[in-house]
Amino acid sequence: MIAGIFKTVLPASVVAAAALFAVPAQAAQVEVHVPFSFTVNSETLPPGDYRVSSDAGDGVLFVRGFTGGAFAVTNRVDSSTETDAKLVFNKYGDQYVLREAWMGDGSARELPESSFERGLKEKARNDEAAPGSEQVSIPAL
Repeated sequence: MIAGIFKTVLPASVVAAAALFAVPAQAAQVEVHVPFSFTVNSETLPPGDYRVSSDAGDGVLFVRGFTGGAFAVTNRVDSSTETDAKLVFNKYGDQYVLREAWMGDGSARELPESSFERGLKEKARNDEAAPGSEQVSIPAL
């Protein structure tokens, strides 16, 4: 009886584990060193090395680093002229918000504006001393 359970459960467990760690065949991935803290959705990530990946079909961008990570639902952007792999951030004072991940193949994942970023924009509009936004690009390694 127990042997029969192991014959059924063990193969299913192996398949489930393989699926969990597998990288989809169409997944795009870039590696980048980010020298500042930044926000993805509501997650603030520290400076460091990150692996950014996206499956072409599901619209989810994964940002993984040694000390943590985040994910975001994104929109696909295509360009015939933009071929460099990079991350693009909006900068508000000393706050950085991830906005785009270019995968080096003419495609990117654009993150929608988060409530955190809307708050930073509102603060900049209401406070003349607050700096406006600027875009900062970090090339892939």
